[in-house]
Amino acid sequence: MAGFPKGPNKLGEKAREPRPGVPVDKDLIIEFLRKFNGNISRTADKIGMSRYSLARRIDNDPELTTVKLETRERFIDTLEDCSWNKAVDGDTVMQLFLLKTIGKHRGYNQDSENTTQDIAKAAFDFVINRTKNPAE
Repeated sequence: MAGFPKGPNKLGEKAREPRPGVPVDKDLIIEFLRKFNGNISRTADKIGMSRYSLARRIDNDPELTTVKLETRERFIDTLEDCSWNKAVDGDTVMQLFLLKTIGKHRGYNQDSENTTQDIAKAAFDFVINRTKNPAE
């Protein structure tokens, strides 16, 4: 890894402001993109660049774009693992969330409008028909 420039053109945590025209090593950008899970703002702050300049550089460089997308996908994988573990450990909210998102193909529907209509229809049928509880 290349070090930070010395003197008035220094980069990184100690930079007081972005330094226009100071070249930033691509490997340095890749290192911080990986460290911060593809977060452009945090990477730019660490390097001492503006977020806009870094985003433009990433968009214009296929390798940087690939690194950004790969690190974000890995971060999502980590979040999925954490969510899964919480659900297995008994977190009811997380269990419901996972059922409504990844379990929707099994009938766990996230569409609350249809659920509300189904409940309203069952209640209406119960009142009109005076039958036993539709939930039984």
